[in-house]
Amino acid sequence: MTPEEINRIISSLSWQEQQQLQAELRKIHPIHPLENQWHISAEFILEAISRSQDITKRGVRGIVAELTFLNYIIIPMERLGWTNIPLIGDLPYDALIQHSSGRQIKIQAKNQRMKLGLPLYATEQSARKFAGFPGWWVAECQKTRSGIDAEGLSTRPYRFGEFDILAVCLHPSTNDWSRFMFTPSVRLFPRPAAQNLIEIFQPVPPLKTGYWTDNLEECIGWL
Repeated sequence: MTPEEINRIISSLSWQEQQQLQAELRKIHPIHPLENQWHISAEFILEAISRSQDITKRGVRGIVAELTFLNYIIIPMERLGWTNIPLIGDLPYDALIQHSSGRQIKIQAKNQRMKLGLPLYATEQSARKFAGFPGWWVAECQKTRSGIDAEGLSTRPYRFGEFDILAVCLHPSTNDWSRFMFTPSVRLFPRPAAQNLIEIFQPVPPLKTGYWTDNLEECIGWL
């Protein structure tokens, strides 16, 4: 039976019959191996996420952004001689790519910040601090988990030098998971009281401007 014939049969079914067919197929064809590992359906997992608090959804959106960054941005870079290096452990960057020349680039991927389900403007975050960035969005640039290092300092802030490029996913304002803006980490704002630390909130333009670009190759060229 051809795909066209199958589609015709499915189209001839009522909505209730299609739902029943889907339920029967789902019993024998899991969407993802995690369903068998957790002994629960993908629909149940999604419903649990939809019922969760904002902080949980923010974390899920963050790992979705990391995966889309890999699929839509990093993998296509292979045609330019870049290879994705698998990461091991808890590192201050989400991607490590290496060029055929041997050059390595560390990239931190973040999601555009949201508030009450809507993309957050930089001026909404701080009208005084970001007065010169009307129409820009904002990204939160700090680690999810907090901790204290051997010297008694917080491990949550990012330090300059820990990654080379910040990539910000613009899905909240564009509904497109493949849209990213890039900037060299050295162009990020430092914390006023600690110039070696990266400021938590960073303004992000909706379009290419200054040292922000929607092209990763171009951003690498700025380093």
